[in-house]
Amino acid sequence: MRLDGFDIVVTHGDQFGSPTPDALNAAFPDAEIILYGHTHKPVLTLVDLVVTVMNPGAAGQRRFDILPSVGILELEPGIPPRGRLVPLTDPDEA
Repeated sequence: MRLDGFDIVVTHGDQFGSPTPDALNAAFPDAEIILYGHTHKPVLTLVDLVVTVMNPGAAGQRRFDILPSVGILELEPGIPPRGRLVPLTDPDEA
């Protein structure tokens, strides 16, 4: 998919077993942004200094002792993506 001038791949990631940013970058060499899930572990990193890789975590009930979270990416043509991970309050601890 192409959005605001960026080549983006969205994948669940389960086909990689335990996906890593490097493995995803190798699998999708033309992508500039890779979004994935599967592990529920929040990740926001750069691979090869230009590929943004994000796992937003999971916004639902806590699983695997990982706090719920969401990811936000801001895209503007010609500007590197700006991203952040936002932890959410666990309803069981509120």
